[in-house]
Amino acid sequence: MKSLNLDKSKKYLLACSFGPDSMALFYLLKKDGYNYDAAIVNYHLREESNLEVDGLLNYAATHGVKVHVLDNKDVPVRNIESKCREIRYKFFKRLSDEFGYDAILVAHHQDDLIETYILQKQRQITPIYYGIRPNTTIFGVEVIRPLLDFNKADLLEICQTNNVPYSIDKSNFDTAIKRNKIRHEIVSKLSDKDRKKILEEINNENAKLDLIISNLKMDNICDVDYLKTLDNLSLAYCLNYMIRKVDSEQSLSKENVGEIRKIIISSQPNIISRIKKNVLLLKEYNKLSFINPENDYFNFSFEVKEPTILDTPYFYLDFTGDTSNRNVHISDYPLTIRNAKKDDRIKIKDYYSTVRRLFIDWKMPISLRERWPLILNKNNEIIYIPRYSKDFKIAPGVNFFVKF
Repeated sequence: MKSLNLDKSKKYLLACSFGPDSMALFYLLKKDGYNYDAAIVNYHLREESNLEVDGLLNYAATHGVKVHVLDNKDVPVRNIESKCREIRYKFFKRLSDEFGYDAILVAHHQDDLIETYILQKQRQITPIYYGIRPNTTIFGVEVIRPLLDFNKADLLEICQTNNVPYSIDKSNFDTAIKRNKIRHEIVSKLSDKDRKKILEEINNENAKLDLIISNLKMDNICDVDYLKTLDNLSLAYCLNYMIRKVDSEQSLSKENVGEIRKIIISSQPNIISRIKKNVLLLKEYNKLSFINPENDYFNFSFEVKEPTILDTPYFYLDFTGDTSNRNVHISDYPLTIRNAKKDDRIKIKDYYSTVRRLFIDWKMPISLRERWPLILNKNNEIIYIPRYSKDFKIAPGVNFFVKF
């Protein structure tokens, strides 16, 4: 039987779903004498979920293995797969910090690796890595995949031969899901020779990526002028690297990369574009970046009832002294401090100007415009807008400054 090649001096946390893959890994870890606990999340998305948790707890008890259970009551309704992944890895991170686990073990296997590669090729994307990495880091915790040399048939045989209980998620048989279609119609029918050929192809593709990486100036990948100089393959790698910093599940297709190249070479200095459902692309003069607009990125509002000190993620103020430099007087209270909105206007001397026009004149990056703080008086009139300056530095004793 193949070896797991793990370090017996370390303490591991096994991410367990009670499926055959993670249960086979549970058995192998116990058989080979590794030091580990298990963790399972009950998302309450399937009727069987309670039975699966009970099944793991019962089996673990007979083998003296501790199990951590997260009973997740906040059932996701959108982006379910991504949300569940975030929930479980934050859970694993918390457990690792509390109990001192050296790494998280997950049961991805050779079939998963090949499925991922075929899916990457079908989607015509240039990923950060082809297939699945044996080791990675998620939320600052090392994640190890020790089963990448095992195929699905190996793991089922381990469970069945050794009376290891497991549950099958019925949704895995839904071939309307692209990954399932690849799994059942392609990967499950591969011969050993075909598998070997695909695994060699994956290694070769990753060697090409390594060569690309070695020639890139990674410190400059947000620089528009630098991105203009790159060929399509190098640009695709850089953009996928950047977008995965925002959402590790996202990948850009060749079509996406082509769209972004047009934005990069455009003479328009500020552009905001929805590249993916949950990701916005920002071009701000000579800087390119991705953001997730779902993270309350733009909207905030604070009420200030009286002169006080307020420290927020967006701005700092100390209005306990003279605030005439911010055009704020005691008669203006209570104040509202919120992010700028599209139709905001401010009175300057005897005329009104749109706030948007001021931002353009200040050459403010577009990513700041919708989250720039404004101060409004009790009559809901904008009385102060902190001026944007690219070279702004916080001076000692300043009574208001923006943190972006």
